[in-house]
Amino acid sequence: MKVGIDLGSRFVKVAIQSGDDEFILKKIDTIEFYKKYVFKKEQNIYVDMKAFLNEDDVDITATGYGRNVLAFKNANIISEIKAHYKGALIQMNYENFTLIDIGGQDSKVIYVKNGYIEDFVMNDKCAASTGRFLENSANILGITLEELANETKKPIKLNSTCAIFSESEIVGKIAEGYKISEIAAGINESIAKRIYPMLKRFKNDRYFASGGVAKLKGVIYFLEKLVNDKIEVVKNAQFNGAIGCLHY
Repeated sequence: MKVGIDLGSRFVKVAIQSGDDEFILKKIDTIEFYKKYVFKKEQNIYVDMKAFLNEDDVDITATGYGRNVLAFKNANIISEIKAHYKGALIQMNYENFTLIDIGGQDSKVIYVKNGYIEDFVMNDKCAASTGRFLENSANILGITLEELANETKKPIKLNSTCAIFSESEIVGKIAEGYKISEIAAGINESIAKRIYPMLKRFKNDRYFASGGVAKLKGVIYFLEKLVNDKIEVVKNAQFNGAIGCLHY
């Protein structure tokens, strides 16, 4: 059995090969996954596939934020760039594209030409264009992440480029009496503006988006306006990295 694992900061995404072109997808809270299915033996760390899937003979390839923390002895470890590129290549069946991946802790843009990675850029130094920032912003506004994600009308301008200062600015906008919907739209636009400088470097035939934030319509809406082109969300966007792992 072949298994791909994307160790995200919030969720672990798992793709299990069930046929030539078929797979089963599972998602589990990251902390719960580490508690239940990771163990240490003789100074080495293992994924317990017997406990997770009731299988012993498993070929594991892993990627994601957690790969930098835990180097599993029984898994082939690959970069997130390779995993997400391959996932989009396989799922979308197209060889010339630019992929935007917005994760919980980082964001990345990958330029693919003739089926191969030509270049990429990654931002893992600042949380201001990540899913974690969106979650914190939704909590400040007192709305769900899904409600925040759909807002695009009358976005207010947010000037701060740092996640911490942006959160303080959001509180200030609430105090000034701006509508929650307008602040939410401004948050979505601000994330798009932070990602756009990376994206505009890599013009291509098509633009794809993956990661959990790819499902957030507001961010995609503002990115499409900035790039002046359509951005297609890849199939199984949140599992794209795990699916890519199946092909290494």
